[in-house]
Amino acid sequence: MNLQPRYWLAVGALVGSLGLIAGCAGDPPNPRAAFSERVNKELSTAYQPSRYETAGWGATWQFDQQAVEVAWLAPVTHERLPLIIYLPGLGESASGGVAWRKAWAQAGYGVLSVQGHAHDPSVFASQQALYGDFRGMASGHYSAASLRDRLSTLQKVLAEVRARAAKGDPQLAAIDWNQVVVAGFDLGTQTAEALAGALEPGAASGVAIQPRALLLLSPYVDADARPDRFARISAPVLSMTGQQDEDPFNWVSSYRQREVLGESVTVAGSVQLELNSATHKTLSGSELFSRPAKKADKGADASGDAPKGRGHKHGSRPGGGSPMAGEPAPDPKQVAAIQAIGVAFLDSRIKHNPAATEWLHNGAPGWLGEAGRLK
Repeated sequence: MNLQPRYWLAVGALVGSLGLIAGCAGDPPNPRAAFSERVNKELSTAYQPSRYETAGWGATWQFDQQAVEVAWLAPVTHERLPLIIYLPGLGESASGGVAWRKAWAQAGYGVLSVQGHAHDPSVFASQQALYGDFRGMASGHYSAASLRDRLSTLQKVLAEVRARAAKGDPQLAAIDWNQVVVAGFDLGTQTAEALAGALEPGAASGVAIQPRALLLLSPYVDADARPDRFARISAPVLSMTGQQDEDPFNWVSSYRQREVLGESVTVAGSVQLELNSATHKTLSGSELFSRPAKKADKGADASGDAPKGRGHKHGSRPGGGSPMAGEPAPDPKQVAAIQAIGVAFLDSRIKHNPAATEWLHNGAPGWLGEAGRLK
């Protein structure tokens, strides 16, 4: 019997397998994993909160033909849960802010993220976005009418959450409605500020919650905002911005404008974090580690040319797509700062944890070092 063909088939298979193993062994380190390790190393020297396993879900709820994305993330525990209502930025889904929502849930908070379809990633398919007119696009979303719609949507979602909790949903039934925090990024901060009474008087009267604290990432402050508007806020505020917090929609002209809110809040226990190199995308907490876009991807059509007929406005990408797309990975210390100070603020103001208060007041400034400053 001639075994030679069978022998060489076996040898070929072995060589192929060894090649695959060698290829895997020679793979470069995963940059995403390396980035996470650097963030965790920074966090290891910061405030140490309780840590829970988490579970969650995402869904689309319908209200009068309106689609609303809802995402829930919470610790796996039988304890009553303080609730954080998270409101994503313009052009994000309810899964936005995942880095922060995960940190809050692991620290013992139930996190409910809400985003209406009118403000989700589909906005980047609009004609204004396709022509790079992101400022024009943003103007409609930041309008008073849009704000009222978002507040109405949130009211419906919270009513549905309460109804499901009353029917025995084991996760939603654990919510402590006397311990509610409202958090937001970008467009979401406008809604959060309205809920706290800082914008239109009575605008949020239909939303049956009284925030115990606000956590604002890249807070919204319009150009003609009077400081006394933010003095109406009656809950402690953590506002976070920084020198690189450049609005990609060119709607808020500078981070100095955003700082007006933090400087105007008068409630005891309020904190403003100014970061040195956190970009708008860093503050979003969404897809923090992504490769920079290739040149051919930056607004070029199939021929490699940008669309004609409109200028390339500041912060925009001709040809559509998110104006924050393609940014390099952020500084791990900046990410760790947002996470650590956010959790310490929550534990101090909501759980009244003395260790969190001590670190926030005395440990955090030194830990931040050159990454930023607390005011």
